[in-house]
Amino acid sequence: MIKILNGSNRHLHREDMAQMFRLRKKVFHDMLRWDVQIEGDFEIDGYDQANPIYVLSHDPQTGHLRGALRLLPTLGPNMLDDTFPTLLGANPPIRSAEVWESSRFCIEPEISQDRASNQVTIAAAELMCGVGELGLASGLSHIVTVTDVFLERMFRRMGCAGERIAEPHKIGSVHAVAIAWEVTEELLARMKAVAEINSSVLERPMSLEQARAA
Repeated sequence: MIKILNGSNRHLHREDMAQMFRLRKKVFHDMLRWDVQIEGDFEIDGYDQANPIYVLSHDPQTGHLRGALRLLPTLGPNMLDDTFPTLLGANPPIRSAEVWESSRFCIEPEISQDRASNQVTIAAAELMCGVGELGLASGLSHIVTVTDVFLERMFRRMGCAGERIAEPHKIGSVHAVAIAWEVTEELLARMKAVAEINSSVLERPMSLEQARAA
């Protein structure tokens, strides 16, 4: 089950936002040891003030948050252009109304450590399918992201390998890489097939601008 929130209405969804920020701290600070900004038991950075769209995946049985990611337009502040431009290599900054950035992709560690089930693929694919549906409804050409080579391999297993924008660089303790996905019906169908998702993951069809203005 996917829930779409935005930075402007976050005060109306305090518990959802709190669960997401706690999950981000658990994953990026506690587990991966990334150099991220911490406020109590939350991980929050400056891009959370840029009215992003948040895509949240909840377990349909328990309602518990099992994964989340953040979307930002590349015409505004974004991590690839403004924080990690070295990952662009010799390419120019990406500033386009048809390209949005996905960041802070994370899955609940208890799910990711359950090797006996397919919950990681299902939760991750649901998030990515939500992005795909939003992107198609908005006429996007690409989604870009900064990730590490471990998650890059997971994306391949999900059927959405994407293309490297440039070669990976070691940033702190992480081998980071920038990836671009072309937003297509074919890619969305492939991800849904891998995760055995048979319908829309969104509660209702919407574009990114509609989601941002809600």
